[in-house]
Amino acid sequence: MKERVLVVGNNVRNVVQSAFKAGYKVYALTKFVDSDLILFSEEVYPIKDDSRSWVKKKVEDLSEKLNAKVVLSSGYEDLEVKGEILGCDPRAIEKVLNKLKFYKTLERAGLPFPEILEKKEGKCILKPIRGGGGEEIKVLGNSDSKEKKEGYLIQRLIEGIPCSASLIVGKEIEVITLNEILAGWSEMNAHGFRYTGNITPFLVEDETRKKLVNLAMEVCSLFDLKGSVGVDFIIENSSKEPYILEINPRFQGSLDSMEWSTDLNLFSLHVKTFEDKNIKDKIEKVKFRRIAIRAIYFSDKKVEIKKDVAGNPFYADVPLKGSIYNKDDPVVSVLSSGKTRKEVTEKVIKRKNLFLKLISR
Repeated sequence: MKERVLVVGNNVRNVVQSAFKAGYKVYALTKFVDSDLILFSEEVYPIKDDSRSWVKKKVEDLSEKLNAKVVLSSGYEDLEVKGEILGCDPRAIEKVLNKLKFYKTLERAGLPFPEILEKKEGKCILKPIRGGGGEEIKVLGNSDSKEKKEGYLIQRLIEGIPCSASLIVGKEIEVITLNEILAGWSEMNAHGFRYTGNITPFLVEDETRKKLVNLAMEVCSLFDLKGSVGVDFIIENSSKEPYILEINPRFQGSLDSMEWSTDLNLFSLHVKTFEDKNIKDKIEKVKFRRIAIRAIYFSDKKVEIKKDVAGNPFYADVPLKGSIYNKDDPVVSVLSSGKTRKEVTEKVIKRKNLFLKLISR
C-alpha cells in the first residue's frame, strides 16, 4: 500500500510532482490549483481562508482523515500543526525566516552577508524582515525616507549574480547542486528582484564554487534544520565574493531544474533524512546530465486562458482553461534543457511565445 502525504503551501505543484514520481499517494492543500497539479494529486483542496488558524485546522483534519504525513511548503513552512511532519521544527524555522534573527546569527558566526544599516546611506535596499521570492524589495532612491519602515530592514545593495545551493540536511550536510537564480528577467515580464526561476547547474569558477559549498554547509550547521534546504547567495561583481542572503527551510523553486538536470528524485532524498538514512554516497555520485531551466512567466496584461496545455512537458504550473490572470500575475513555468546556458534560455523564450499562442486559440 502506498504511503500518503499531504503537501501544504501557496504553490505546491513541484513538490507534489516529485512525491508522485517517488511513489506516494499525494494530496494537496494550496492557494493555486493548477491543471498539472490535479494530474499528480489524488485530491486537491483549495485554501479558501488566508488565516493561519483556518489552514492549521484544515491540515490537522485532513492529515487525520487521510492518514497522511504532512509536508509544509512555501508560505506555511513554519505552521505549527499536530501530526507527523516531514519537515523542519517550526521553532528552528523562525530563526531563519526572521531575517534580523538570521543575520544576527550569521554575524556571531563571522559569516558574510550584506550589511544591515540603521538608515539609508549609499546604495541600499529596503527588504521585508519576513518574506521571499524577491517580493517587496526596493532600491532606495534620493526621494525615499532615510528611516526604516516597520517590518522592514535597510541593507547594503550588493550588485552581482544571485545563486543558490540546494542541500540535504540529515546525518550529514550535503550540497546537491548549485543553481543560478533568475531575478527580474524582462523576457518573462518580471522586474526588479522578482524571482523568475533557476538554471541548474550554476556554472562558476572552481574557487567560487568551493566557497559557495563551504558557506552553505557552514550556515546550515548553525540551525536545527532537516531535509531539503536551500541557501541563497549574491556573488558581488567587483570582488567576486559570495554573501549569504537567506535560507529556505523547505523545498525550493529550483526543484524542477535540479531534478531535470540530475535525474535525482529530491522528495525521496528528503524523506530518507527523516528515516535517519545516510545518503552521502548517493549525493556524491550526482552527475549533471544536462543544463536545465525553469522560468516563470508573468502576464503583461489581463488574459483569459482559452486552452489547457497540461501534459506538455515544456510547461508546468499550467493554468486551468477559463482562468483569468491580471497583469503581473505568475501564469506558467516554462522548462527546457540542453548543453549550454544560451541554448536553454533561447528555448525557454521560444516556448514562452508558443504558450502565448496556444492559450489564446
